[in-house]
Parts: sequence; structure tokens; C-alpha cells
Amino acid sequence: MIRHAMTRRALAYIVWQGERPEFAPLLGALSFLATITLAVPVEWLVVVGTLTNRRRWLSVAACAATGSSLAAIGFYFAFHHLGWSMLAERYPELAGTRAWLQASDWISRYGPLALFGLMALPLPIPKLPMLAVAGLHRLPIQEVVIAIWSGKIIKYTLYAYVVTRFPRTIHRIVHAT
Repeated sequence: MIRHAMTRRALAYIVWQGERPEFAPLLGALSFLATITLAVPVEWLVVVGTLTNRRRWLSVAACAATGSSLAAIGFYFAFHHLGWSMLAERYPELAGTRAWLQASDWISRYGPLALFGLMALPLPIPKLPMLAVAGLHRLPIQEVVIAIWSGKIIKYTLYAYVVTRFPRTIHRIVHAT
């Protein structure tokens, strides 16, 4: 219930701010906060931001990708520096979860390419286990940054582009929820 209320307030705030010149950077900041708090899917912010200001769809996508990427990179660094011992101490059952095992397998096999694929996947699925595993595997930082940002820029640009092409359909879906 609280999450639903937060989502509605965030989306209403985006609509209210839509015509401001600093709209796209504001959406980037909200995307950063949404990624850090895991409260609102950034995909929703991109869709509503694009519907609110179609002229700036590309800057909306770029700012959302940058804000969300900075938060995801922050998670990567947190796991990179905290290490396994602190994580295992707080969440001992973590290593046996399906998400953890799958993330470990993908990172071991594909490295930063697995991160890129997950970030580009056009579904709002949890990315935290993959970021944790990537941080613990100590993947090269430059490759991680490129993988995260490029995956998100592709995904959010695709979302914004589709919204500009099919606004009436998307508009009805957003108002129905």
C-alpha cells in the first residue's frame, strides 16, 4: 500500500514538473533515488516522463539511464568494498538462493557482458544479486561502468522511443494502473 502511494506521488510529481527546462536532469535525479531505494521502477519514470514531455524523449532516456546507472555503480562499489564476509554475516542464507546461484554462474561465464545483458533487458527485474556478485568477483571497474550504463541507455531509449510512437496506447495503460 505504501509503495503504491509512493509510486503514484512520484509519477504525479513528474507530470507536474514536465514543462520545466530542467525536467530531464530532474528525472535523472529521481531515477537515481528510485534505483537506490528500489521504491519505483525506473522504467515507469521513463514512460511517464516521455508522455509528459515528448519533445525531450531522448534527453529523458539519457538522464534516466545516467541517474540509474550511477546508483547501480554505487551498489557495485559497495559490494566490491564490503566483501563477502560482511554480506554472509548479515545474510547467511543468501549464498543458497536461486538468484544468487544464477548470478554467480552468469558472472563467472560472461563477466561484464552478463551485467550488460541484465541492464538492457526490458523488464523491471531485480538486479541487486547480479551487482553483488559482480562486486564480489571484482570485475574490472571500467568494464562494469560501461556495461551498466550502455545497457541502461539502450533499454531506456527503447522505452522512450516506443512511448513516442504509441502514446495513446501507453497513456491508457498508465492511467489504468
